[in-house]
Amino acid sequence: MSIGDRIKQRRKELKLTQPRLAEIVGVSKGTIGNYESNLCSPNEKILFRLFSALECDANFLYQDNITPQKNKRNETKASDKENKHITPKESELLDKYRGLDEHGVRVVDFVIDEEYSRCSENEDVSFIKIRHSFYKVSAGRGFDLGDEDEWEEIDIPDTPESRKADFALTIKGDSMEPAYSDGEIVLVKAQSAVDIGETGIFVVNGSGYIKKNGGDRLISVNPEYGDILFSEGDIISCAGKVIGRV
Repeated sequence: MSIGDRIKQRRKELKLTQPRLAEIVGVSKGTIGNYESNLCSPNEKILFRLFSALECDANFLYQDNITPQKNKRNETKASDKENKHITPKESELLDKYRGLDEHGVRVVDFVIDEEYSRCSENEDVSFIKIRHSFYKVSAGRGFDLGDEDEWEEIDIPDTPESRKADFALTIKGDSMEPAYSDGEIVLVKAQSAVDIGETGIFVVNGSGYIKKNGGDRLISVNPEYGDILFSEGDIISCAGKVIGRV
């Protein structure tokens, strides 16, 4: 079973709905759905909230992804030289791996096993390419979104929602939680305005924000953050409407 299957299994054992688990953890229902569908993995902060909400630990969620590993620090390098396909980067990583202590080896093995399993499970998922900014859009203090040269192409799952999006941005900060979380990638449909109450990508004096349109201000979902009031002389534009997440 994948980590997503384990989350779903434990949620049902506790008789929790996706909306209720999302409320406890502090994310959206869609994010829980993405975890359970293995479309994305929880970051470290969310992971610890999941352990608490699901009354379990990492051993339960990752039990099917962890296999016993030997400490490879004592293996000779001769066998590596026989492998003609190893790249300089792989050789560098292997040398660093051999320099880890037992705790470091366990951590790296854990991450590799989990990510390998996740990638293997997603082999049958169709993907499309979308423009993604090198700069992170702020759910807190603003960041410069950069110019047309500061973009890359990334692969995202092919869904009706993603096909409507013109570009994607990664969120930095927690002012839009629980609607949108730090580190999530959001899908954006390019348009010059959004209705009041809708969530959009706004550029204020060169800095990009993901916020709700409040008319004369930008509004955060997280009550710990105040509104961003517009002042005379501010240069404000809307880059698009947030229509979903990866």
